[in-house]
Amino acid sequence: MRKPAEIVAASMVLLAGLTQAALAQSAGVQAASASESAEAQVSGLIGGILVAAKHRLSGLAADIFEAPGELMRLMSDASTAMPTGNGILTITYGLILVIVGAGAEWLYWTYASPVVRAVESAPVANPRQGFRLAMRRFGMRFFGLALFVVGIVGAAAYFNWPSGFDGFVIASILLTMIVRFAWLCANTIASPGNPQLRLAAIEPGHAGRFVAATVGMVFLIALSYFIFDLLERSAGAPHAASALRVLATTLLALIVLAAVLSGHRHGHARAKASGRTPPRFPYAFLATALVLGIYGVWLAAGSRAASLFAITAIVAAIQTQLRDWVFFFWPEEVLPTEGTSGAGLVPNIVLSLSRYAVVILGIGAAVLALGAPLTDMAMNNDNPLMRFVLHLLGVAGLALATNIGWIAVRELIDRRLRAIGPFDPHGEAGPNARLLTLLPLMRMTSAIVFLVLLVLSALWTLGIEITPLLAGAGVFGLALGFGAQALVRDVIAGIFYLVEDVFRIGEYIESGTTTKGTVERITLRTVALRHHNGPLHFVPYGSLGTVRNNSRDWVIEKFNLPLPVNVDSEQIRKIVKKVGEAMKADPDVGPLMREPLKTKLYRIDPGVKIFRCKFQTAPGKQFDVRAQAFRRIEAALKEAGIPFADGTQTVLIPGGGTQPAAAAA
Repeated sequence: MRKPAEIVAASMVLLAGLTQAALAQSAGVQAASASESAEAQVSGLIGGILVAAKHRLSGLAADIFEAPGELMRLMSDASTAMPTGNGILTITYGLILVIVGAGAEWLYWTYASPVVRAVESAPVANPRQGFRLAMRRFGMRFFGLALFVVGIVGAAAYFNWPSGFDGFVIASILLTMIVRFAWLCANTIASPGNPQLRLAAIEPGHAGRFVAATVGMVFLIALSYFIFDLLERSAGAPHAASALRVLATTLLALIVLAAVLSGHRHGHARAKASGRTPPRFPYAFLATALVLGIYGVWLAAGSRAASLFAITAIVAAIQTQLRDWVFFFWPEEVLPTEGTSGAGLVPNIVLSLSRYAVVILGIGAAVLALGAPLTDMAMNNDNPLMRFVLHLLGVAGLALATNIGWIAVRELIDRRLRAIGPFDPHGEAGPNARLLTLLPLMRMTSAIVFLVLLVLSALWTLGIEITPLLAGAGVFGLALGFGAQALVRDVIAGIFYLVEDVFRIGEYIESGTTTKGTVERITLRTVALRHHNGPLHFVPYGSLGTVRNNSRDWVIEKFNLPLPVNVDSEQIRKIVKKVGEAMKADPDVGPLMREPLKTKLYRIDPGVKIFRCKFQTAPGKQFDVRAQAFRRIEAALKEAGIPFADGTQTVLIPGGGTQPAAAAA
């Protein structure tokens, strides 16, 4: 029979197990319900999108079906209103507007035409000069357009327009201004009649089509925003306006698709003509699918979603082509195949500013497409969205300034490295070895400093307090220093090695760890040494120890000459001195020698005189000079009839004559 304490303990264990099982079952039910809720939300969202798309497509179909009747009614109303007094008055006022605007512009061009012709006929030396002349011509043409607009607007403000016709007049004026400005911009870029003032790499046969396509697309977009809205709001013809929007959007998509396919076909033909391999990725298919996809989004979801997708695609396309467009004006610069490093300081800064401007314009266009209340947001300083946008603009400005600073530092360093020339790891160090050593490290250090400053400044601009971060970074750095003592030792030792100019790129050194080789690469922690047999050793700075530099200043080379014991020491000295003077005067060997070849009697061994020869030469050249010295000394001794010591000794035996030591033995 169990004791009461055991019964209570067993009951508690059973109760705990049941409770845990119940909690697990409850958690499983909650997780399952949460999963089902998420799936229901996703399904509801997709179902809502499909229902909205179906409703919009049904509405467009109904609009197209009802549009002919409304168009017939509008034409009937217009034919009825035109013969009336208000219609005749509107037509008369419209003709006066055109006469005033065209007259003001004609008067201006009477005096400005010779100047424009002089600009167009001026010789152009490079694309940048052509850009300046094109901008001058653009300014003069824009001033003529401005006079035309001022004349029309001033005359339109003077007249009292009949009720119901004022909206049509304003929409027509805006449409004319936008289309003419689009033509002016496209004509300035393509310049069909003046290839020397062209601002893009457009073939002469495609310049006119580029202008026509640009003006057509702008006309269709402006028509949708001004005239069709006027039909919907003022004329009471929403079905006709919607059907005309479908027609205009379809034509716009066809124009864009034709332009994309034509550009791809032209680029493919140009690549084949130049001998390059055309890209294997189907960019034409991707562009076609993108255009058709945006058109489908417009049909199913409306203009806002389609505008966002179109703006994103346009910004991405411009960003991919912006580098070629910017470098079109600097053809004399070194243009790398990848990246922008080495392409010059000014082109890179212009490219960075252009990328920033394109992104800002894309964001502005997206805000306008969404219909955000910009005036209310600007007037309301407490609006969190406005504050967030201002913070983002501040971060973007900091990123732009940092990028320009980094480009300036990088290009200055790269330009200096290009001026020094390519580095040959198997050649001598040269006078610019210290620059080749320090400049890459300076570039890497500058990149790290710019990145850290950008991150800290961006956090401060976004309103995040960076003082705790700096304090935490100090503590983390202290902990990292204790935990990575070898790494810290290597970095600090490397800093002192570089400050004290112990070695440079291209120099041959020997370390205290018996590692030796030519310095090929220097990083923040290690030095790469190429052994003369080929292996590449990566040695941490903390392990170098004592460094012996064999490539600094000069080298004294010594070697011995074993000669017979009976030679005249003074004669040998003179012979070697003459050989040294001849080597010093040699145009090939002389520049390598700092001091001429000399010799003196070093010691006398049994049967042999040892002469010590020495000379001073540039580091790394002692082996070639020594080979020349051996060859010339051998020839000079042979000419003087002096052999080298053969190592034999003569032993004198009393009463027995002389015989070699080997025979006596």
